[in-house]
Amino acid sequence: MLFALFASASACRREPELPTLGRVPAFGFLNQDGKRVEASELRGAVWVAAFMFTRCPTICPRITRRMRALQERASKEAVALRLVSFSVDPDNDTPDALRDYARRFGADTSTWSFVTGDSASMQKVSVDGFKLALDGRADAGAENFGILHGSHLVLVDRELAIRGYYRTEDDQAMSMLLIDAARLAR
Repeated sequence: MLFALFASASACRREPELPTLGRVPAFGFLNQDGKRVEASELRGAVWVAAFMFTRCPTICPRITRRMRALQERASKEAVALRLVSFSVDPDNDTPDALRDYARRFGADTSTWSFVTGDSASMQKVSVDGFKLALDGRADAGAENFGILHGSHLVLVDRELAIRGYYRTEDDQAMSMLLIDAARLAR
């Protein structure tokens, strides 16, 4: 009897709230179609941010494949989720370059935007806003093409609050990201 009471009380407990880890700063960048995307337009949606660049020889393809897999799983599981990939190489990553990159990875751009803007604004959004590293400028002769940036995916809620950071090299973290996104999307 005591076990049944304990089990019943445990079942009624709510999952702990995801922490609020920061706020998305205001931004306005061009997407793969040359249309302006602003942070305020993402209010009301649960979304995931990633930082990447199209010439990246190392982690960016993995980041983009993880985002693509996340997009597919969210669609299959009916989780309303938007994706935004921020280019950290805006000198090269024009809307045309981003559109080609999105196609190469099979991205559904109806829910996934690839955005670009000036270097100073991207630096501010990455480092000051999302609290992710970003250093360097594109240099084909340098290690990592001269750009170092964070590789975590960042979960953002409907009020533009950052709710989690997820390591792209960790399968369990990627599964947890979708679970957490579904919780926020309810």
